[in-house]
Amino acid sequence: GGTAWDMTNRKRVGEQQLDLLVIDEAGQFSLANTIGVAMSAKRILLLGDPQQLPQVSQGIHPAPVDGSALGHVIGGLSVLPDAYGYFLEESRRMDEAVTAPVSRLSYDGQLRSHASTRGRMLEGVTPGLHPVSVSHVDNSTFSSEEADEVVALVRQHLGALWTAEVGTAPKPLTEDDVIVVTPYNAQVELLLKRLDAAGFQRVQAGTVDKFQGREAVISIVSLAASSADDVPRGLDFLLSRNRLNVSISRAKWAAYLVYSPALLDSLPQTADGLATLSRFIRLTEGAVTAS
Repeated sequence: GGTAWDMTNRKRVGEQQLDLLVIDEAGQFSLANTIGVAMSAKRILLLGDPQQLPQVSQGIHPAPVDGSALGHVIGGLSVLPDAYGYFLEESRRMDEAVTAPVSRLSYDGQLRSHASTRGRMLEGVTPGLHPVSVSHVDNSTFSSEEADEVVALVRQHLGALWTAEVGTAPKPLTEDDVIVVTPYNAQVELLLKRLDAAGFQRVQAGTVDKFQGREAVISIVSLAASSADDVPRGLDFLLSRNRLNVSISRAKWAAYLVYSPALLDSLPQTADGLATLSRFIRLTEGAVTAS
């Protein structure tokens, strides 16, 4: 095993020396690097999920080699066609009630939960995605109103009895079982201050990029921005399907999507922008308005 540097260094790996090269996280591994390492093997297996966040470190290559390997193969599709490989359609993390909206959002409805998730139970808490509408104005990258709601949600869930799998004794939900995900570092800083002040020092808060690959019983997502006019990088960033997918799918049992209702009032100027907003509106159906 090794990095792209190892696989292109002919003093380490000769040209076509390997029978098979497996590229892990090929949804993040750049196409340019894939072309480079391909010379070391007769066959390549791309393993990953292009519907999550793209490559962590961006290259300076022109399109299309600036994209990921799997992203290039899958094109504009949501799941990999059978002609190109296999779509692993079972999640072993999420309860079916969480998997269902994630599946509709990012996987053409083809993702489902593995049978091993069915023995879980969090007492008094309905599984699934729970949109929570919090009204506020003039917030761009942080929102004290949403931070207050996050603290209330944490307080509400701690101590509930959590059964991780069939045959195990239930245990009270702890701070380590909850994560808070947000797009902006400014909201992370505010959340950590509010959580610390409330006595929840072990509840972790971070950006979407930090939490990719992580999981928790409860995932709380705080979007922070008040309206489309307040979003510094535009709704395409804030409501990105990939970023929402990662944020929500961290949850084993329940995910809470905390957002400003004014985000729904924007008027996209492009077809892609309209599709982005439409997907978000579907996620917020049945939202609860926080007091």
